[in-house]
Amino acid sequence: MFKTRLICLGAALALTACSTDPVSPDTSDSEDITAVGSCNYENLFSSTPECKWYSGTAWTVESASADCLDGPFGAPGTWVEDADCEVDPTLGSCIVTPDDGMDYTLVVGGDDPGGCAAGAMACTAFAGGTFEASTNCVGYDRAPMSGEAAEKTVFQWPTLTCRTALDGEPEGQTDGQVCTWNLISASTEEGRNYVDYGDCGIVHTNRPYYPLDPWQVPPTDDARLDDAEWLAESDWVQSQVRSSACVCCHSEDATPNGPSRWSVDAGPLWVDTMSDEALVLFAGHTNSSVLGAFDPADNNGFDRVNSALPTTNVDRMWAFFQGELGRRGVTDAYISGLPDVGGPLLLHQAYEPEACGGGEGIDANGLLIWNGGSARYLYVLEVGAMNPGMPPNLDLPDGTLWRADVLFDVPAFEPGVAYGTLPEGALQRAPAQGTPEVLRSGSQYYLYVLRDIAIPIARCLFTAQ
Repeated sequence: MFKTRLICLGAALALTACSTDPVSPDTSDSEDITAVGSCNYENLFSSTPECKWYSGTAWTVESASADCLDGPFGAPGTWVEDADCEVDPTLGSCIVTPDDGMDYTLVVGGDDPGGCAAGAMACTAFAGGTFEASTNCVGYDRAPMSGEAAEKTVFQWPTLTCRTALDGEPEGQTDGQVCTWNLISASTEEGRNYVDYGDCGIVHTNRPYYPLDPWQVPPTDDARLDDAEWLAESDWVQSQVRSSACVCCHSEDATPNGPSRWSVDAGPLWVDTMSDEALVLFAGHTNSSVLGAFDPADNNGFDRVNSALPTTNVDRMWAFFQGELGRRGVTDAYISGLPDVGGPLLLHQAYEPEACGGGEGIDANGLLIWNGGSARYLYVLEVGAMNPGMPPNLDLPDGTLWRADVLFDVPAFEPGVAYGTLPEGALQRAPAQGTPEVLRSGSQYYLYVLRDIAIPIARCLFTAQ
């Protein structure tokens, strides 16, 4: 055994990662912690190196090494007895202390600061741990949500809510009702506030939310405050944002613990709370289509297919943010160097499956087998089909032969599901009716299994028996 200080660790469920120093022995100013060893593996979500550090008193070398070889999070690891996690760079620290004494700390590698929110959210909400941000993730040492909201972390499938218009507002456009989808990419009717007609509680399960200070505090003295034309355009953009589910993370009244970076409630110069990267995205220079979108006809006329901020007028929205880029002096060279938005979702979209190994695929009894534990979404696809993505438009790609999943309030199911037979509590999403196409013996198919939306635990090609 050895004793070491936890300098900087990370959340294994993080979708992307930031960077910091590696873990190394240091007992100079903290309580000693004994660990039986560590497990090195690759994060299936971000394709970055990770490590699980077994620090609880209930762990033995046998139980920890078995956990490692089984795959801590769907990826079988390499066990190293009496060893620190040496991952560099890393995100931060996620220390998990369950009641059974099986304490552990998760170390995730990477160097993308855009993953700090996902990592912190994964640690506190999904893993139930305590997050200690690295120097590269300053501000992420607060819990994103608390109380009942923190318990609702499973992705809630989009539902449509139809309500009577508030007093003083015009009648709704759908048989007198205001109908609004509850999803991060949704909008209510133009001129209305999403928080009055949608459900931000559902939206908060759709994507990592984290309270963050603004990119910069808006000035109190600025020429734009005397520019009536600019103020009118800013008011219009604010109104468009208030009609969208964006307010669930970017307003004072709809967020659990405050806005995430930029806020629509930050006064006339609210746009100054946005980073340059956000302006580039909202001006249409980078692509966020991997995040999913409704057809405008199903979204009260709001277009998020062509605009990162849902809007009823894409050109007008782009022009406003293009003007802000010009005002800040953001150069074309800077813009051209920015990647598209989506982080690990882009990696998932481009993933090319290989033949199943490690006991995964389909067994002689026709049971679908995967590593990594329980799942909420199960796909069998034709070889060559696109990888499943985010709802509402990317989650059921052409070539889906069978899909079974469970809603957020139904327990996940275990490996060993018979093709075409729904696990207890599951719904069949494809085919819409009837039984799925019979698998042809000797033919190859694509098995795709998710722990939750955007969290794959198996993606491989198997041959039907």
